Amino acid sequence: MNLKIKDVILIGIIAILSLPVLYFTMLFVTGNARIEFTQKKPGVTEDRKRLEFLKHSKHTDSLIVVHSQAFLASEKQQVETEKEQERLTKQQERISILTQELETTRKELTAEREKFENLVTKVDDLEAKRIKDLAKIYGAMRANEAAQVLETLDDAMLIKIINAIGDDRQKAKIMAALSKSKAENITKKMGRMEKK
Repeated sequence: MNLKIKDVILIGIIAILSLPVLYFTMLFVTGNARIEFTQKKPGVTEDRKRLEFLKHSKHTDSLIVVHSQAFLASEKQQVETEKEQERLTKQQERISILTQELETTRKELTAEREKFENLVTKVDDLEAKRIKDLAKIYGAMRANEAAQVLETLDDAMLIKIINAIGDDRQKAKIMAALSKSKAENITKKMGRMEKK
């Protein structure tokens, strides 16, 4: 094939000019491009587009305002919830501290009560030992001499000593040696104590 420069240039020009035609033909065939032959009315279409845009933007603006208000309300609610949560946390901490203090105080009071009960028991034991010792002494004495001393004691102490004397005969002798009023008074009180 013998081509002349003229022929090569001609082929190149035809190729360059036919490329856009082929390109647009392919677009039309595939449906990516189309040609419309409508007559535009200059004011109506543009006005409709503006109206649609304004409607859309007003609706969008109102939605933005509503969403903004809801968002702000949500933010405010969240802040209030956090404050309430902080207040409740602080209150719970105070309750925990008070509970610990209360528990410590309760333990201290329990320990003090036990000490007091031990002291009362010791005092009662000492009192019982003292009465037992006095009962031995008065039980060993002559009834007349024991009655003279016992006559001066208060009734509660006298009853305890009489009850602590182990020998019933000695008790009877001492009671007989007491003054009549003292013996009656003691006997009545001893009778009431036995009924209880």
